[in-house]
Amino acid sequence: MFSRNYRINPENLRIEKVRMGRDQRLRFTAGCVLGLVFLAIGLRIAYERVYETPRELAYMRENTELREAYSALNTELEQYEDELIRLRDRDDRFYRSILSLDPISPSIRKAGTGGSVPYSSIASVRDAGELIAVSSHMTQLSGQLEVQSKSLESVYKEALLTHEFLACKPSINPISTADTYWLTSPYGYRTDPFTKRRTAHHGIDLAGARGLKVHATGNGRVSFAKNTGSGYGLKVVVDHGFGYSTVYAHLGTILVKPGQVVKRGEVIATLGNSGRSTGPHLHYEVRFHNQTKDPMYFFSNDFGPEEYTLLAKIANSPEG
Repeated sequence: MFSRNYRINPENLRIEKVRMGRDQRLRFTAGCVLGLVFLAIGLRIAYERVYETPRELAYMRENTELREAYSALNTELEQYEDELIRLRDRDDRFYRSILSLDPISPSIRKAGTGGSVPYSSIASVRDAGELIAVSSHMTQLSGQLEVQSKSLESVYKEALLTHEFLACKPSINPISTADTYWLTSPYGYRTDPFTKRRTAHHGIDLAGARGLKVHATGNGRVSFAKNTGSGYGLKVVVDHGFGYSTVYAHLGTILVKPGQVVKRGEVIATLGNSGRSTGPHLHYEVRFHNQTKDPMYFFSNDFGPEEYTLLAKIANSPEG
């Protein structure tokens, strides 16, 4: 280094500083500049490894906010799932049980997703774990909601059908409990009042004052309404659907026509003494698929005079 920067002057034998030439100065300056550049780069790399840049800090804040949002969304989805589980339990244990519908199997309830890679479109996203988890949760919940929606739709349809069935099924006394009447002949075998022989009686006989109102015992359509010209005298038959029909015989007057739609409690005739009869009474039959049943099994025990009167009033009103 000494020989590069100093020399001995041969004329005066003095040590003199060697002056750099133009090329040397350029090389020296370039070396210094490059050194400073490399030093700056090194310092920048060291700084970035130790400290986050403003952009990185912004990305970190955004990433934290997204994670918190995903976590909050996942928590909300879990709350919806809990409510869906409670609805599912009520559906299986209450709604479907009352309507005699089979419960939905757990495998159908789970409504799993299909396909080889259902989340391939977001799998390439950096730190996509939480995003995939939330998306998977939402997909499963959506499938379970669809299953539950179809279940409630079937329950609703069955409820409408059951409501119609209950409205049509014969279930009240054909004579109001507010009126005075009495049972003179039950269902089953009895001694025929004319032949004195033991014969089957396919209905019940309710005796009372001539002209008492006779009511339809369920919603339906009148299929027969005229004088039979035989033992039953004036007779009305109401077809209730679902295999049920009712017969009202020995009537005094008929107040309906064939094809007419009637409601439970609606007055369809009056009590009389027509046909083969020993006195004013109503012969009443209940048939299921054309097989007679004991009408007493179809009477509602908790249907008092007040309820009967209200039902008849509603059924016989123009808006009823």
